[in-house]
Amino acid sequence: MRREQLYRIRRKLEQAAKADPECSVFGSRAHKYKLNEPLSLAELRRFEQAHGIALPESYASFVTELGNGGAGPYYGIHPLGAKQAIDLDLIGQPSPLRPGDKLELSGTSEGGLDENSEDDEDEKYPGLLNIGEQGCTYETMLMITGDYRGKVIYVDLDSLKTFFTYEENFLDWYERWLDETIAGYDSAWFGLRRGGDDRELMELYRSAAEESIKIEALEGMLKLPDIGDETVGFLLRHYHESSSEVCRWALQVLAKMRFGQAEPLIRQKLRSQDAADRLLALQFIKWYMPEGDRSFTEELAAMLPLETDEEAFLFLAMILSEAGVDMLLIMLPFFSYPNKNIRIQALYQAGKSPAPVKADYVSKFIEALEDTEARVQLIALQALRGVTDARLLEVFERLLQQHKTDKDYIRTNVRGLLEEFPFRSLEQVEREVPSSLRQVKGMLRKLMEPYLKPRK
Repeated sequence: MRREQLYRIRRKLEQAAKADPECSVFGSRAHKYKLNEPLSLAELRRFEQAHGIALPESYASFVTELGNGGAGPYYGIHPLGAKQAIDLDLIGQPSPLRPGDKLELSGTSEGGLDENSEDDEDEKYPGLLNIGEQGCTYETMLMITGDYRGKVIYVDLDSLKTFFTYEENFLDWYERWLDETIAGYDSAWFGLRRGGDDRELMELYRSAAEESIKIEALEGMLKLPDIGDETVGFLLRHYHESSSEVCRWALQVLAKMRFGQAEPLIRQKLRSQDAADRLLALQFIKWYMPEGDRSFTEELAAMLPLETDEEAFLFLAMILSEAGVDMLLIMLPFFSYPNKNIRIQALYQAGKSPAPVKADYVSKFIEALEDTEARVQLIALQALRGVTDARLLEVFERLLQQHKTDKDYIRTNVRGLLEEFPFRSLEQVEREVPSSLRQVKGMLRKLMEPYLKPRK
């Protein structure tokens, strides 16, 4: 049985390389679908004896018969014992981990760090072998001991959260990766969703007694490149008949795969009095609406002045901006909105307008520069790129006096804007900038210094 699986994997690895000739699948440029030379049985036994363990059979057969690392999910499979983000000294200790668990520091007590532990960071991961990396702080591990021995799990070394993959062993997990690569599935977060095509996932949904598994089945469809008409009918039926959480996932799959058929349902949520419904509709429009589709633009533009939810406002602004709507006039009323984050988003979007257009509304930007929040002031400064209205100089002076250091990046951004002003000489600065603007004048003098040095 295992030998047949190893044969399939060897053949599928070649097929995966042909299916992805440009190595566009996440991480594949690191390994290019090539395996290292296999490990000898003698080398494997030496590793096991050195650490007092027996490696899970599925993984051991891979490294000795196919390759000691190389091609694999994310950035590939590490050679045995190499590139470890964890200490191998604990590999043989019993692992207490179960699905949903968080890793616990073995060098801690209830009151905090163990006083006798010199390096607590090396004592987190009993019974695990680091077999791959996923980027940032995410690592792929193999359970060497414990109730789930042989299972592949994902670990975030920062949060210490774990995720148990759905497959029973290493070879099943690895073969699923090849199957999904060959089929063109989305593998950016491979293994975090249920495996299978839409028919298999519909069957899982129907057979599941627990709602959590039904949701996993629906979420698993998001990795697919497409779904069949039967699946569309299935999603529509369960959208109308199921709980709110199942309904949400059914709509998301439909929005991603068949946006046109999801559109009437998205519009219903868009008109809801519930802010969570509106936000969900806006997210699906932002994520899944076909490029160039402007069918929601008019309705969204009418919604924006009435939207009070911060996150919904953010999505509204992003969608309208991407649709090519001139955002300045729409955003002006929000420069003084009570919610700080909405003020920030309004200024950011307004800042995308051409400088001559922004120049007509300098007085509104000046009001934003007088905001009590440093973050709002900063975004207002950045939004003024290209505007060189002399009225700004007095406001810059007040900002420089208010912000003695560059902790909030106000001084750096004022300097950047002053560089755009048409001052060409120190004489012009002395003549045209009032002496009362002492800090602005001093900053302008420093900007002039490189041009005042005599040439050698």
